[in-house]
Amino acid sequence: MEKTELLGQLGLLYRKRRIELKIKLRTLAIRCGISIDTLRSIERGSASVKIGSWFAVADALGLAEVWKGLLAETVDPFEEYDRRQGLEEKILKTRVRS
Repeated sequence: MEKTELLGQLGLLYRKRRIELKIKLRTLAIRCGISIDTLRSIERGSASVKIGSWFAVADALGLAEVWKGLLAETVDPFEEYDRRQGLEEKILKTRVRS
């Protein structure tokens, strides 16, 4: 899934939840400590909004679990590197003989 598609779906989820809870844009923006324009950008799925703002809105809407689900699926980018380093160190130890 492409970044813009994922953010668009996430923004739509936020908007639906806000409407379900009958919270006005202005009220939610104040609760989250962000501007109304920033909140609109989030609901449109803008990639230019700070990640902290995305999370603040999720938390205010009771959607923090969405983030936990996304983070649980994340792969450690250094896992493969660490594995390779371990193999290289093992290989070096077997090659070097005193």
